[in-house]
Order: sequence, then C-alpha cells, then structure tokens
Amino acid sequence: MRDLLVKIALKLGIYKWLVEKINHIKFEIQAQKMRRNGLEMLQAADAAFTEMDVKAFLTYGCLLGAYRDHGFISYDPDIDLGVLSDEIPADINEHMAKHGFQLYRSVVMDDRKTIAETTYIYKGIHLDVFHYYREGDDFYSIIQRKHETKEWKEANATDGFPCDRSYVPACEMERRDFLGLQIWMPIDTDGWLRAIYSDSYMTPIKNWDVADGYVTRIIKTKNRTYRLLY
Repeated sequence: MRDLLVKIALKLGIYKWLVEKINHIKFEIQAQKMRRNGLEMLQAADAAFTEMDVKAFLTYGCLLGAYRDHGFISYDPDIDLGVLSDEIPADINEHMAKHGFQLYRSVVMDDRKTIAETTYIYKGIHLDVFHYYREGDDFYSIIQRKHETKEWKEANATDGFPCDRSYVPACEMERRDFLGLQIWMPIDTDGWLRAIYSDSYMTPIKNWDVADGYVTRIIKTKNRTYRLLY
C-alpha cells in the first residue's frame, strides 16, 4: 500500500509537499516528547556510555543548545551525541538495551561497514549517535542528506544518499553542567559551533540548513550512504 501511495504522489507531483507536511507533524510530536523526557534520556545515555568507558559528548543541536540557550533548543526533536568511532565496543547495542534504548537505524557508508550514525529510541525519542573519525588536526562526522530525486526507500535500494563531512577541531572533552547533569562536551565548543553553523551560530535560525550558503566546515563528498533498519 505504501509503495502505491508513493507512486501516486510522485505522479501527481505532490510527493515532496506531502513528505514535508508529514515530517512537520512528526517533528512537532517529537519536540513535545523531548520536552517531557529529553533530560531523562540524556542521563540514561550518559550512564550507558560511562558503563562502556566511552565519552559520549554533546554535538550538533544539543551542543548548540547547551552553549547558546543553556539547555535544549525548544524546538529540537531529538538528542545528538558524538563518539570517537575507535572507542566503541562491539557489544554497544547490548549495553544500550540494558539502559532502555532500542536500536532503530544505522547509517553506513558505501562499504556497508563504516558507520556514520546510529539511532536509538528511548520512550519514543530518538537518540542520534554520530561516529567521529580523526583526520589530521580535525575530527569529522558524516551527515546523510536527502536523495537528489528519489524517495528514501528507492534511494536506499539503489544508489544511496549523498553525504557531507562535518569537520571540527580535534580537542579533548570535559564534563560540564547541563541542566543539573554533568555531561561531556568539547573543550573548544566555540570552535566546533563555528565550524558546524558558521560564525553567526549565536543567532537562532529554526530551519537552518547548510545548503542555504552559510560559511561552515561542512564539505560535500562523492560518497554515498545507506540506511540499515532494525
């Protein structure tokens, strides 16, 4: 049924509009769940990674919220954590499950082995865990983008999705207060946020997108990514 509806929407030229409407509704629902259980989920995630002896640090929207807004961004629908890929144990999913997290999705590179991002669900909220890799004096993470023309299911079964590399200065992590919790954050938080969101990161932009032309250290690549659903 879903495939038939997608074909009809594509034929009528309303697929993109329909997806945007559905995503908007999902976004609002997720943002409400975040306001209720976000802090609890962050505490549970920190406990799980601490058990693994892994420093899981705030990144992307959560890091921006912590630094600029001193808490979660009010409209943020999920939590973004980063981990150094070479620190992740093979039994990470067992540890996460013990703390209430259900494995939902992984984003992998062309080789189907290199992990860009893993998503877990906790009480209906998404936890996005970005894998960071070292390159010279930088760390980088991999961001999956929408397919140029295809809907996600067809893209995933064929040529995959375009992706970018988001470079940030390599630095140590330190625990800082976040709404009463001690959470890992990069020491050079300002450098990270300038690299990700540009020098104007202190100005809130609700629908920020790198495609709008902001000067950042997010670089387009020729690689493709794929989604593994569980």
